[in-house]
Amino acid sequence: MIMRFQLVLTCMLLGFTQLAQSQDIEFKSGNKQVSLMELYTSQGCSSCPPADEWLSELKDEPGLWSEFVPVAFHVDYWDYLGWKDSFSKKEYSSRQRLHRKQGNVKVVYTPGFFLNGKEWKRRLGRSTPSLGNNNAGNLQATLNGNTLKVKYDSANPISTATLNVGILGFGFQTPIQAGENSNRVLAEDFVLLSHSEHLSSNQTWEVTLPEKITPSAEKYGLAIWVSQGTDLKPLQTTGGWLPDSYY
Repeated sequence: MIMRFQLVLTCMLLGFTQLAQSQDIEFKSGNKQVSLMELYTSQGCSSCPPADEWLSELKDEPGLWSEFVPVAFHVDYWDYLGWKDSFSKKEYSSRQRLHRKQGNVKVVYTPGFFLNGKEWKRRLGRSTPSLGNNNAGNLQATLNGNTLKVKYDSANPISTATLNVGILGFGFQTPIQAGENSNRVLAEDFVLLSHSEHLSSNQTWEVTLPEKITPSAEKYGLAIWVSQGTDLKPLQTTGGWLPDSYY
């Protein structure tokens, strides 16, 4: 009897998960530019926790997803200090260095903020970014299962448009056992767990999201932005929460 109940419960949970993933989830930016906020951070950097904490506070801001989309890129160039960042990836460090090569920042450092592809200094009491006034075009996406269909309607066609898709993880509590943040427990949100780029000549895409994401998070979000060619400055951004049972 107990085994039968467990089997029924497992089938019900699997059915709920499949139902959640079969329903369309829509993301739309609108025509005014939604800001992409990039934070380059590391668990091995002693000055990064305050920036991570501030980023976490944005979960409760009313403009989240509709006015700005934060993304935390964990770099790997501090891993040698005695603690390897569990979220760090070499490509995130390379992206930050590309920001420098493109003239968006003079020096690579952490914590480093970029707002719409330009270096941004967070000051005490400074409010979160609001919608831009320019007509940036509408970026819209539909997620069904793990298939993401994206279309970017802009006034000026782009010969080569680059779509960025990032899966964000929330609710991490990471005990640090060595390095500059030794004996601290770091609270981390908006952590970029998966990032992919996709080129298009007609500003439409069909992308397959990963079926599984590791490490597991308490909650997940999706960040979507479009840029021109290899230029890191985003033209338009959108995003939102994924259903609780998605992963």
